[in-house]
Amino acid sequence: MKNALENLKIYFYACMAFLFFFVLLPYWLYSSFANDPWVPSEIDSTGFVSHKVQSTITAQANWMIGESKDCISYPLDADTARALDKQAGYAFLSVECDKGPVHSIAITFWGAEIQPENKVAYWNCKRTTDSFTCEQTGAN
Repeated sequence: MKNALENLKIYFYACMAFLFFFVLLPYWLYSSFANDPWVPSEIDSTGFVSHKVQSTITAQANWMIGESKDCISYPLDADTARALDKQAGYAFLSVECDKGPVHSIAITFWGAEIQPENKVAYWNCKRTTDSFTCEQTGAN
């Protein structure tokens, strides 16, 4: 009887350990980080995180809502970044899409914000009713 009680005790502790490590702990970690402001909530299929920032974009008046254009931006070099109080390689300062006037507007970028290794970042930008969304397509 004593041996059976010891086996039951071991079985109970093993079940509790399993429950803790494989159910409760993962649930607690997931629920803790799911609402963490430092953990990005929106990540696309390529691993890019969305960043909605006030930026400038060139846009002709005939750019229709829903239309996409190929655009470029130039990540900041160290001196320019320091003068603008930005990080070197910041790629969201200004986007060139066409020969239209420069507009200051909130833009949602899907791509790398800091790109010090690149001279040019390529974007596919789409006009929405009240802003623009730009997805990074490349860089060099």
